[in-house]
Amino acid sequence: MEMKSFIYLAIAGIITCTACGKSSQPNASPEPRTPSNPSSQTGTIGNSDTILNVTYETGALNGGYPDIIPTKATASDAASLINPGRSGNYAIAHKVTLGNPDYYSNEAYRSEADALNINDALFFPGQERRYEFSLYLKDWEQWNAANPPYGDNIFQLKVSGGDPVPVRLLTKRHAIVVRYDASGNAIVIPDFRPQINKWIDFRIDVKWTLDNTGYFKIYTKYQGEQDFTLRVQNVNARTFTGTQLSNGQKGYIKWGVYREAGEDSNGNVILTDNVLTRVAYHDNIRIIKLN
Repeated sequence: MEMKSFIYLAIAGIITCTACGKSSQPNASPEPRTPSNPSSQTGTIGNSDTILNVTYETGALNGGYPDIIPTKATASDAASLINPGRSGNYAIAHKVTLGNPDYYSNEAYRSEADALNINDALFFPGQERRYEFSLYLKDWEQWNAANPPYGDNIFQLKVSGGDPVPVRLLTKRHAIVVRYDASGNAIVIPDFRPQINKWIDFRIDVKWTLDNTGYFKIYTKYQGEQDFTLRVQNVNARTFTGTQLSNGQKGYIKWGVYREAGEDSNGNVILTDNVLTRVAYHDNIRIIKLN
């Protein structure tokens, strides 16, 4: 049989993305702003390794992603846009007031956005991901030592189905801490009070595993700093806490404010926190594929 020649051609496609310019106003005090024509906007992706990039420059509470839920709380100001953002025109503000049912959703006092319905943004064992976001603790009142040290969640890497949260960041007393798996915890920022009303950039690198070959590393960069600083790392660890993968379990991100309030024996909320209202801003939420 006559031999046929096969020619394999490698075609290199170069895609050039020009990012929208974002004005830098690091010292400006953000103010609430009503989103303009949000339904006509679309989200932006920075490069081929960026899976999700929520900048809020679309002027929409969902960052231009139809499948992002800005909040499930019903209060009119539970989620709003503020101006300026971390490095551009907009960021999202989440607000929660303890004891007010309009800020109560999913069995807790919370106002959080999530990307549960964006398939590419989900995480599963075997993946390696970088998560970035910027946080602004708006007029964050100080904790009173006479009250219990309740925590306020500000960012979560969760799994569906009720298993322990793999990684979540929260304020407690005057620190920002990380809780992971069923009982792990560590201090990320010992005293955040000098950073109130300033932007803090966070980076979390994770290798998601079901055995002890995984890791997570948490970095921060304060306003005015050029480089990230490694704050906490947990290596040689199981990082995906889910036990129901066969039932469609998935990992996803959440950002906003989730307040941990106490309850009495009848399930009534005990409002012993000296601060009833908390407001946090988030911007530049990114997921980057590392492997």
